[in-house]
Amino acid sequence: MKLKRVFQAAAAGLASLVIAACGGGGGGGGGGGGGFPIGIAPVAPPVNYVNGLSIRINQPASIDKTVYEGQMIPSVLVSGTLSGDVNLLSGKVLVLLVVMPDPLFEEKPAIAINAAAQSASLNMTGKIAPDGPKTYKGNMTIKACLDTACQSEIRVENPQIPYAITVKTGLVLGSKNVDFVTPFGAAVAPVTVPVTLPEGAASWAVAPAIGSTDTFKVEKAGDGSPNLVVSLPALLPSATSYKASFSVSAITSDGQKLSRLLEVSVLTNPSSAPYVLAKPEAHFVVKEGTPTLAPAQDNAVFFPGNTSDKMRYMGMVMNTPPGVDTSMYPGPNLWLYDYFYNEAGLPRYATKSYSWSTQVQACYNDRCLVPGRYSAQVQFRYTPDGGPVYDIYYPVVMDVVP
Repeated sequence: MKLKRVFQAAAAGLASLVIAACGGGGGGGGGGGGGFPIGIAPVAPPVNYVNGLSIRINQPASIDKTVYEGQMIPSVLVSGTLSGDVNLLSGKVLVLLVVMPDPLFEEKPAIAINAAAQSASLNMTGKIAPDGPKTYKGNMTIKACLDTACQSEIRVENPQIPYAITVKTGLVLGSKNVDFVTPFGAAVAPVTVPVTLPEGAASWAVAPAIGSTDTFKVEKAGDGSPNLVVSLPALLPSATSYKASFSVSAITSDGQKLSRLLEVSVLTNPSSAPYVLAKPEAHFVVKEGTPTLAPAQDNAVFFPGNTSDKMRYMGMVMNTPPGVDTSMYPGPNLWLYDYFYNEAGLPRYATKSYSWSTQVQACYNDRCLVPGRYSAQVQFRYTPDGGPVYDIYYPVVMDVVP
């Protein structure tokens, strides 16, 4: 038979403690079936070596890797050369086993073939390094058999490969999940998540990844400690849930980037609250002389049912520091702009939210307000069927700073 056909039929393998690759001889496509139960080494009679056939392991002579917690362990390529009477493989199943006491590699190694050189290699894909600094030491043992029960074994020269895989302290989150559960209308307290950084870390950061990231605020602790603070910047609609992921990263002293994901969720349960103002106020800080409108801040009032058509904008009261000239505006004190989405157009559809957007402007027609605090009270009225009537006030503050 041709060696090429044997190795081409080889397929990926078996268990975590016994990681195998199997192949059928003779046929061109299908691999040999069967295998050992996960985590259980094969029980075989005394070794019965096949005469006239052997495999020599060419590389590696040893395995020495260093990684950080949470990093992928680098792959290991194990290669060997078959020598002797390869016709002994005809009609047999060639089974290559990698026996390793520590579960640091994936269970299905990939096989590469070099038929001309009568050789094959197993690419051992590393797993994510376990949490906890530790050095894993032992021997990786290579076995070759002509059946899945290893009753007929091919002699392997230098079958043991010593390994030492060191896992260093990396980037570790004190919790991988933060889950808020709150009644409609109730605020939740921020949650602090401790962060363990690699020794001598050059920097670390947190950034939105996927999901409803705008619903949550995840930031580094303001006191400079290695902690994350997770909060909800606004109240949410009744009977809703949101999920998001945030990426936490650190740069090690040797320039490597480590990353972890923090999963965040919130569930808002129904309550007896008649309405909820999502954010209590709008606060703008504008540098003196800024000619453009400040970025908009959005807000909303949420209702337990579809009653947004029962809410109306009533007006606003503007407050200006004494003696300040605001005559440059087209209306009295018109430094505040609100756009009420629910007031635009008819008919007004009844939904569970009434929303609007607020902007401020410290300059108009090249004339600007002097530094100081400018404030306003925006008034709404909510008149649900059956009463009572609710007056809702939304404070807006613009601080013009030098």
